[in-house]
Amino acid sequence: MDRVSGRGTRRARGRGLPLSLVILRYFAYVLAAAVALALGTYLVFGILVGTGAVYPANYGDTALAETSARLAELPSDDAEAVDAAVPSSFRWALFAKDGAYVVGDAPERARDDLKAAAFDGLAIAYGGLSTTRYEPVELADGSVCVLTYDYMPQFASKELRDALPNPQNLLLGGFAVLAVLVLVGIAARAARVLSRKMAPLADAARRIEERDLDFEVGTSGVREIDDVLCAMDEMRASLKDSLEAQWRSEQAQREQIAALAHDLKTPLTVVRGNVDLLLEGELTDDQRPCAVDAAEGARQMGTYLAALIDATLGDATAFAPVERPLRPLLVRLRAQAEAIAACGGAQVAWSEGAGLPEALRMDEALVERAVMNVVANAVEHAPADSTVEVRVRADGAADVGGALAVSVADAGPGFSPEALERGCERFYQGDPARAARGHRGLGLHVAAEAAARHGGSVELANRDAAEGCGARVTLRLPRG
Repeated sequence: MDRVSGRGTRRARGRGLPLSLVILRYFAYVLAAAVALALGTYLVFGILVGTGAVYPANYGDTALAETSARLAELPSDDAEAVDAAVPSSFRWALFAKDGAYVVGDAPERARDDLKAAAFDGLAIAYGGLSTTRYEPVELADGSVCVLTYDYMPQFASKELRDALPNPQNLLLGGFAVLAVLVLVGIAARAARVLSRKMAPLADAARRIEERDLDFEVGTSGVREIDDVLCAMDEMRASLKDSLEAQWRSEQAQREQIAALAHDLKTPLTVVRGNVDLLLEGELTDDQRPCAVDAAEGARQMGTYLAALIDATLGDATAFAPVERPLRPLLVRLRAQAEAIAACGGAQVAWSEGAGLPEALRMDEALVERAVMNVVANAVEHAPADSTVEVRVRADGAADVGGALAVSVADAGPGFSPEALERGCERFYQGDPARAARGHRGLGLHVAAEAAARHGGSVELANRDAAEGCGARVTLRLPRG
């Protein structure tokens, strides 16, 4: 990772507006809006009453005597005159002397009560939320007109009275609708403000998640949120310090490895020179194969050291996969595996499945290095005079998920549960059973890196009980 600069400035906690006041402010907005709507509703009602468009709730009481006097002078056969004489605050019904209903604008469901008011003396009927009063008026011909009214404001126009709810309910309904709209608006405003206040928190969390630690944590102006932001800023600074220390440690480790690898080139050059001299001289039939193996091993070691120097200095060797024939690679792998096993006092049981591809798109040197690291790891942990099994299988076998799988099994102590999870990590040496004879935790990591660059994988497992004890490492490579 890139190095990051020093700590940001630590901020003091406890500044900004308390969250309780922020919330209280919006409660105040709601209260103020409710009061304003109530005053507005009252003002509208006052204007309607003042202009005569609406009668007040007590209009029935105040106009009852005058209305009764007008009706007493009218005949029963002039319904239009009766209706014109009755204001909209009243409902009325006309009954003949014998009690028969004649005409009126009162609802049909109220006729029984109206008749009782006309002939039985009913004056008041109590409902759930209202009180209805009745007033019988005897007309000139002896018929009875019953007036009924509630203590409720009413439109002066009978057309509006019949078409709309009464003004009180209408205004209350309008108040409720406006109150809901205002409440929704205030809630939306509060949500936007709180989202804006929380934005620095979300931004800081996102940037810390992305390991972008060289930034200044913002403020919200809200004390509790700023306290959280201050804590996140402290966490960011601590994480930055930790990552810087880790980076310095890794950088020093890489430089040490590169220096060690560079130092190894000198004795390796001496070894290669002496082996070349031996090959130029007279060697017995038993000595020459050993010298050839030593020369090949020295060549491979030189290649590995060059790659190790490049990788540890941050300039890894270029990955250049090309279509290459598989058979020559398998021949070399088998010869090298047998040579490594012989040096470790073990034997190699090499087997190849049917249907292997003729060619594979790969970085041949990288694949060779990966397989040899796996074989060397198995030989390193195999008991003396034991057999290391190397199986090469093609896609189509039950245990293979790619185009090619190279499985290497040894008869050693096997992997611990922790090693099965972490065995491919660089420098992992947490398994005491498999940490003998100079093991440095690089072999399986190198193999896993090579497989990953090809889009494949390295899988660690222990052998089945039927196969005996030991570990199995499977290198899988796709077709590319």
